[in-house]
Amino acid sequence: MTRIVSALLLLSLTMFAEPAKVAGKWSAALQLEAINSKPTLNIKQDGEKLSGTYEGYYGASPLEGTIKEKEISFSVTFSIEGSKFIGTFTGTVDGDTMGGRVEFEGAGSGTWTAARAK
Repeated sequence: MTRIVSALLLLSLTMFAEPAKVAGKWSAALQLEAINSKPTLNIKQDGEKLSGTYEGYYGASPLEGTIKEKEISFSVTFSIEGSKFIGTFTGTVDGDTMGGRVEFEGAGSGTWTAARAK
């Protein structure tokens, strides 16, 4: 009986694992087909909901997304010369680092990494 209770407790803990803590400032690097960039991500976190800013070449842009356990996904809306463009980021968080794939409207796809700013 104790084994069954222990197994159910362990299963319930893994089913309801908390999202990784990503709030704060992150130094990022993007490598796209035609662009390399080193923006700063300022992330606010409310449970699984993410918000904040992406600060790069074109100034600060809003960031919105989600995090489920270690899987992160967010989008950034850029306003460049009166036109809006969206960058979509997906990846995995591992402690004070994260990274994955990025897709930018009009600029192609690539990879991104980020490290928590000290």
